[in-house]
Amino acid sequence: MKKSNGELRQHSIMLKLNDREMKAIQDHCKRYRIENRSRWIRQMIIEEILCCAERDIPLLFPEEEMR
Repeated sequence: MKKSNGELRQHSIMLKLNDREMKAIQDHCKRYRIENRSRWIRQMIIEEILCCAERDIPLLFPEEEMR
């Protein structure tokens, strides 16, 4: 699938869910009218990665000195 920014998605990840996990995802998508689950899951994963990366970056000064 060609993306508008020119990047192709060539890699896939497969995961398995139990019944409760799948129902929770289905209910969430229905409640918030999420039509594209793949895009939503991809966004959630990337958000978590970026959040962790931001939290884990080295600081110029110790955190105690910046307070």
